[in-house]
Amino acid sequence: MGTFQSQLSEAVRLKKGRAFEEAWQIFASLAETHPASAYFWSNYAHLALMMNRISDARQFAEHALSLDPHAHFTRTLYADILLRQEDFQSALEIVRELMSRKPELIVLRKLVKAAEKQKKLPELESDFREWLARYPDNEELQTIAAEYFHKIGDTGAAIRLYEKLVAAGKASDFAYERLIALKTRGKSPAEKIRELETILKLPTHQKNVHLLGLLAQEYKKAEMWDKAEEVYRRLLQLAPNNLFHKKQMGFLYAKKGEPEQAIAILQDCLLKDPDDAYVRSALFSAMQKVGAKEQALELIDKILLRYPEKKSYFGIRKKVRKWGSET
Repeated sequence: MGTFQSQLSEAVRLKKGRAFEEAWQIFASLAETHPASAYFWSNYAHLALMMNRISDARQFAEHALSLDPHAHFTRTLYADILLRQEDFQSALEIVRELMSRKPELIVLRKLVKAAEKQKKLPELESDFREWLARYPDNEELQTIAAEYFHKIGDTGAAIRLYEKLVAAGKASDFAYERLIALKTRGKSPAEKIRELETILKLPTHQKNVHLLGLLAQEYKKAEMWDKAEEVYRRLLQLAPNNLFHKKQMGFLYAKKGEPEQAIAILQDCLLKDPDDAYVRSALFSAMQKVGAKEQALELIDKILLRYPEKKSYFGIRKKVRKWGSET
């Protein structure tokens, strides 16, 4: 059967390979001897967590910590377990201790998510200010903090952090998008458009799909159809497989009163995402408007062939067959 160490190594290997049941059998067998090994119990706890056996995970992690109270992996794992059990305050204490040594950003993101779910976000404000002071050059922490301050309504703090990231050349496309959205909040559509146009003239931003998407939306809201179409064309050149922008361009043609153009784009979108009720409604409305009954029926047949489980399309087909016969 092998030595304890060789069996443990095999169990860890199986865990990493996601062969959970096989790994569990080995861990359970080895646990019968009550080994005084923090490494064993922390890996057993990790496996239990991965298998969603949360109570077991907590028990094993606490046993590991009784053997080695300062083990870094076990403490981060324990914080994760506590968050899964919605023991927010206990998890927060551990995260504070971990963050006092170095940024633990994976567990911090989980903490913020749990705090939001439990409506405890305000409790983290002083902690975030302390962590930012402790790690002033950590861009990922600044991004998490900017998102956090945005969530609690401190727009000024969020903007300052995003601007800091931009000034350092460390901002992601998402950070640019969020910064513009925050800075233009409450401004007129014309002011938003001017600001976005100015930024997108910069060579470093001309291919920023997030900012281009915002500009296209603002053009569409202002009913500047031609300009919106031009931007959506640029977006589809930059990201031809982006289904969201393709749908938006189809909606644009529908709004402009160009049903043939809308049909040409939206039928491909519906084939790729048959559950999108907005696309379906806009597409069949355009098809009915131009009398494309046979084209609609052919599309429905394609959808049912590709997605036979989409039974609702049988009912839609019945309705389409009645086009032109309603009195």
